[in-house]
Amino acid sequence: MKTQFIQRTFMQEKFRSIIGSAVVASIAGILVYSYLFTSETGSFPNLNHTSGFLISAVTGAVTGIIIYFLNRFLNHVISWQRNYALRFLAGFIGYTLLSYGIFMGVGQLLTETGKTSILWRSFNVQDDDLTWKLAILLLVASFIYAVIYSLLYSYKHYAVIQIDVLQQERKQLELQFEALKSQLSPHYLFNSLNTISSLLYNDPQTAEQFIRRLAQTYQYVLATQSKRYVTLQEELEFVKSYFYLLRIRFQQSLQVEINIPNNLVLSVIPPLTLQLLVENAVKHNPATAEQPLYIYISAIDNTQLKVVNTKTETPKTKIASTRIGLENIRQRYRYFTSKPVQIKDEAQYTVLLPIIQRQQLNQAS
Repeated sequence: MKTQFIQRTFMQEKFRSIIGSAVVASIAGILVYSYLFTSETGSFPNLNHTSGFLISAVTGAVTGIIIYFLNRFLNHVISWQRNYALRFLAGFIGYTLLSYGIFMGVGQLLTETGKTSILWRSFNVQDDDLTWKLAILLLVASFIYAVIYSLLYSYKHYAVIQIDVLQQERKQLELQFEALKSQLSPHYLFNSLNTISSLLYNDPQTAEQFIRRLAQTYQYVLATQSKRYVTLQEELEFVKSYFYLLRIRFQQSLQVEINIPNNLVLSVIPPLTLQLLVENAVKHNPATAEQPLYIYISAIDNTQLKVVNTKTETPKTKIASTRIGLENIRQRYRYFTSKPVQIKDEAQYTVLLPIIQRQQLNQAS
């Protein structure tokens, strides 16, 4: 149903464009006829010359429809964005030759059929003065049309790009919000408060440090909720704070090792990306003293971030997917690079993230 609606809307828009071109061109045809009639006879056409107006209007309408399809062809062959001057020139020349040929063809047809009086009595298609006037009129009209069409096309293209940018930004903020909701979930807060409660009696100093790290994680989450990207260094600092909270709960059963070259720390990354991968590893791999969970964050040839986690036993209780994790990361990366997020589910679980440098963002914008 949605596809049919889009197709129907597209056809309606196309039909309106054709009718609009025909109407504008028919008015131009009437104006050309009126000028030529006045310059050749010395008087203005009146109601007695209805046939002349009608022939001119129909000729103009046909010309406008043909020019509409000429524009579609030229837009397909010559890009406005890459060859603006060439496209403008091709359109201008095409409009002039096409309109001149059609108007002269109609004049020749009326001459051969002996119907020239429909226009005016002294009409003669072989009159050089008349043909030069017609050529100049159509040349000026074609130039004006080419200028207006190019401006309208440029404005429409700019508007479409702006709308697309706004839609992408809105979608990205929605994805960001989904990741944010994951971090502010009652389950996450409940586990943290339980940990604090047990630490307050057994280890007050650790409890204080835990509360500070928990505050830092929430501060980071709230500070980045409307950001499209953060530096890799900021994200790694956040992961370290997040790991500290997990380490208090899992002790030696969970190990996170980070080995990132210094030249990559100023690259950018969608916020909460690494944290979501760490959380995903912990969620689907129970960490115990017998089967500890290891997570490694490193880089490959300065082109990819590599996040690897070992596999432990499958959780006894099935964990429902929140539809955020990996798909959320994939969709957010599509706004910055065409390189895919790769997943390898083998002896170890590996996620490869493309490195995004700041200059790439400038080129994309």
